[in-house]
Amino acid sequence: MIQTGGVQRMAITSGVTRRRVVAGAGLSGAGVVLAACGGQSGAGGATGGSGTGGAATLKAGSTIVYWNDQAGAYPDLMQKWGTAFQQKTGVKVEVTGGIPAADYQNKLGAAFAGGTGPDVYRYLQEAVPLPAAVERNTLRKLDDYVKRDKYDLADFRKDSIELYRWKGVLYGLPRDYGLQVIYYNSDLFQRLGIPPIPTDWNDKTWTMQKFVDVCVQVARGGERHAVFVPRGRRPWSSFVYSNGGQVVKKNADGLATEFALTEKPAVDALQLMQDLIYKHKAAPQPSEEAALGNQIALLQSGKLAMQITNPSARGDYLRAGVTAFDVGVFPIGGAQRRGVGGGGTGWGIGGLTKQPEEAWAFLQHITSKEAELDEVAIGQTTPSRTSIATGKEFLDPSKPPKNAKVFADGQEYVVRDPVHAKWPDVERDVVNKVMNEQLWTGTASAAQALKEVKDKGDPFLKG
Repeated sequence: MIQTGGVQRMAITSGVTRRRVVAGAGLSGAGVVLAACGGQSGAGGATGGSGTGGAATLKAGSTIVYWNDQAGAYPDLMQKWGTAFQQKTGVKVEVTGGIPAADYQNKLGAAFAGGTGPDVYRYLQEAVPLPAAVERNTLRKLDDYVKRDKYDLADFRKDSIELYRWKGVLYGLPRDYGLQVIYYNSDLFQRLGIPPIPTDWNDKTWTMQKFVDVCVQVARGGERHAVFVPRGRRPWSSFVYSNGGQVVKKNADGLATEFALTEKPAVDALQLMQDLIYKHKAAPQPSEEAALGNQIALLQSGKLAMQITNPSARGDYLRAGVTAFDVGVFPIGGAQRRGVGGGGTGWGIGGLTKQPEEAWAFLQHITSKEAELDEVAIGQTTPSRTSIATGKEFLDPSKPPKNAKVFADGQEYVVRDPVHAKWPDVERDVVNKVMNEQLWTGTASAAQALKEVKDKGDPFLKG
């Protein structure tokens, strides 16, 4: 067994610029215990075997490559993890953080195609669905490592682990497990005599109609908007799920087989969203949003009443100095139970790694309780570990929002993203294109736009 922790600085690449940094802190807390107690007969690729027992040690002086697209405080945190790992193992970590999100998938694809993919990287299953990642050999199987080292998965939410399992095989570990909630200006609500948004995910009074009524009540022409209608799939699909609808139909493996957006619950939910803009005039048109500015600043000033987003936005609110805000649950329509889009992102070992033992040890390091607490400290996560999501560090009653427990409670209601190797293509070329050109501009009704999505999108899923 190898225990990590301690202090040492190393070279770090932020974006595409490498720099030398000195003197920094190690992983918070007492450190992380890493299991690297077995050998590997035949390293294999992403679909190869992953260790069969026998004593093994990490190769001191070796180097693993670690990539992540997150910016802000994240590159420094990555370096912190890397230096702590090197201090105790002698294994260097070449860190590349802050890769522009627009370039990240292209860089990963090119690196793997050229045989130089990272050893450990942030895997975005909403960008490259797991079946596609498995087919392309960009993720390594983890089951044998987990079994050999008796690596305990119990603290992770079971549904967060399942995001990285395909046909019974585990290919990654969760970094976070996000969802959609409603942030709101609590002072504005109180001043207008509007009750706080409920915090119980089983509440039946906070309906979609009530949400519309509140939007109409708080809107004041161009002076104050109720909400920016979100056009990202996870937010808009939350309206569909919470109204009893689906985005796609699935087979026994969970693979998307056809679109379900032309069914009444989905049509009604998305028509409600369009109506907030063009019928009720409670939300700005998409073309007006940029001129209005940042949603958090607008909410702080009272020019925006609500924002639909994920729990990690809490850090943005706190960094902006916003104090008069709270959070509540998503409204419910025709569904028996709420459903919200989410699932977060994960960490994976590159299928081409030549140093699987070192990569596996580092993967444990960055998915530990201590590492999640580090992410909580910089305000850039919705923890996937239950003990952290329900712990005092994440909920922190000394800071707003008052009802942060909504975050952890809501993880139970997350609906997985559609799973299909061609999902990114159909989402980009059909779903987003049709919705941006028709639904969100108000040039077609939800029923008309969604029929076109199904007609053009189904061949991707059935082909």
